[in-house]
Amino acid sequence: MRMWYFLRIISEIFSTLYVFDNQNFSLMDPVGALRHLRRWRRERRLRLLRDVRTNLRHLRDTSDPFQTSEEHFRKLYRLTQDMARVLIEELRPVLAAGQRVTHIPLEIKVLCALHFYAQGSYQRSTGSDRNVSLSQPSVSRAIKEITEWLNSPQILGKWIIFPLRPNERAEAILRNYQNAGMPGVLGYVDGTHIAIKAPREEEHLYVNRKLFHSINVQIVSNSDLKIYNILARYPGSSHDSFVWANSAIRQKLAEFWATGERCWLLGDSGYPHEPWLHTPILDAAEGTPEARFTRLHVKARSAVERCIGLLKGRFRCLLQARKMEYDPSKVCQFVNACSVLHNMCMLGGVPYGDDEFHMEDEIDRPPPVEQGARALLLEARAVRGDIIRRLQY
Repeated sequence: MRMWYFLRIISEIFSTLYVFDNQNFSLMDPVGALRHLRRWRRERRLRLLRDVRTNLRHLRDTSDPFQTSEEHFRKLYRLTQDMARVLIEELRPVLAAGQRVTHIPLEIKVLCALHFYAQGSYQRSTGSDRNVSLSQPSVSRAIKEITEWLNSPQILGKWIIFPLRPNERAEAILRNYQNAGMPGVLGYVDGTHIAIKAPREEEHLYVNRKLFHSINVQIVSNSDLKIYNILARYPGSSHDSFVWANSAIRQKLAEFWATGERCWLLGDSGYPHEPWLHTPILDAAEGTPEARFTRLHVKARSAVERCIGLLKGRFRCLLQARKMEYDPSKVCQFVNACSVLHNMCMLGGVPYGDDEFHMEDEIDRPPPVEQGARALLLEARAVRGDIIRRLQY
């Protein structure tokens, strides 16, 4: 009844409307009036959209993000202005320049992606940045383009480097020894979980032990908080020991060991004890050499925890509170991109404060289990015993 009454009122109103058609005024039928109204609304919406785009383009073209102070720029984008310029120039030969007059400058694309990584906000908020001034679809395309470039093999191979040469490993071992006092340590390994939305496919595989959906990311770092290796591939239900067993870095360390080179990583009790990966002795009696080994082990391995805390604190899109609304494969690309930028900051000496560290509670792990072949485990224990004896002198 109400719908019939509403249509009757509309019909009576538009029956009095006239339109100019072929230089003759004619009475418009109700259906034609509704079509005319819809067309008028659509044209008005398109005019408003064009005006908004024109205003955004004018604001974008007249603003210069590099005119702001260095501190404010670093707060927004995490990189210094000089580092951002270097990144832009490195991108320029790779990304084809736009052909349209209204194409988005490369500088704006890069800063748009950096703002998203740093602030962890949604794309609409990123586009509202007065230095960027882009629509949401343009923000999405810019982030996708820059993220894919940062995940290219030439970029990952340039900024995330594991010491493969003997002299590089010797320098890394000496540096770690000077910082932590543990001999033979090449680096430190740990896992961290990046929260994501529930995937459409195989959703149960991404639920971790804290009952939220995540990607389990393995990170190897040195004592200077530089990332040596990152593996962002496995769902949150995967245990750290499983990720380690299927990583290329474990295979590489085993190859070093097979050639007679004695170096190792330090990991927590969630990892298997192997000759090239040493874990703490949790039941060591106080005052014994084993307790001293464990104390130094925990102190040294805290470097990778601080590395992860700084990575997430700088690039807040990785925080658990910012749960990424993307597919797992895209989240893995974001992790790699942020790791590249993290190493750029570390090598460039970008200062950081205590407020940029974000230390999260570790995922609860099952009690430590001695894993691996019996012979491999015995060899690992023998190596650890040798380390303990060396620490006594």
